[in-house]
Amino acid sequence: MMAAPLVPTFAHAATSAVDRLMVQGRPQDTGSVYRLNNILPALDKLGGVRKMRCREPYNYTAGWATYVGLARAGVKFCFTLSVRDISKTLTDMRAFVALVPGSIWAIEYPNEPDLNPVTYKGVKDVRMGFRTGKAPALMAFIKDFHKALRADPVLKGIPLIASNDFMQAEQAAYSNYGNSHIYPTPTSDIAGRLNGFQKKIAEGKHSYGVITEWGRTTGGGASNATSPPVSLAQQATLLSSDIKAALARPPILAISIYELFCWKGTTEITNFGLFNNDLTPRPAVAAIRSVLAAAK
Repeated sequence: MMAAPLVPTFAHAATSAVDRLMVQGRPQDTGSVYRLNNILPALDKLGGVRKMRCREPYNYTAGWATYVGLARAGVKFCFTLSVRDISKTLTDMRAFVALVPGSIWAIEYPNEPDLNPVTYKGVKDVRMGFRTGKAPALMAFIKDFHKALRADPVLKGIPLIASNDFMQAEQAAYSNYGNSHIYPTPTSDIAGRLNGFQKKIAEGKHSYGVITEWGRTTGGGASNATSPPVSLAQQATLLSSDIKAALARPPILAISIYELFCWKGTTEITNFGLFNNDLTPRPAVAAIRSVLAAAK
């Protein structure tokens, strides 16, 4: 019988509320408002948030300088893996930490592989297969990435976050933290949703988990995929209450708000942001900053 792979355990000192809040960003989108000189002031207006979740950086691309600039300003990244050549990913990450040591606080396995089925080594998962425990390509990629990362002398100590919500038990041997995406409706039982996430943490035999997406949109309509839209005032009230509730749960290492900036347009996906597309803060910014200040 093969021995289970070694999954390092990580000590967790008490951290401040601001250290447990993360925002979704897009430093690779150089044609959008996600530019260094826009992102840093926005993070400061949130109360000095310095954790960001985004796609892994690709060296020699236009967005690389934005990633590096953010890291030099103290931003710690949770990188979500795209399914590309593992050796290339690790090479780029080594180059990144050589420039900005200690800037990767976690690496997350592929995002929403139920909706974005993985193709790896000639095998393609079926759409929604991840929800029913049928994701062989994803699991092959996870196993190979885990083995390569833990053998890497530079990167081996970085914690790994499971892909979100499903197959948490199957990922237990290859991840350090559980993962969920939560998009509540205005009437959702937040305590119940957080209880559900803690059950998923336990399913994966983890002690801690990360909510890598939590969002409340002000765009779209009744047919939205996540929730009917809320007003700007409701977004502020609900998100601040959401964050306060999540921070009251020690097993939740971090909650990541989807997302920092709105995109252009009036649709659901373009209006989750804490800041408008013209960079003006929405009411949620002051509300969240107050929660973080009170929790210090």
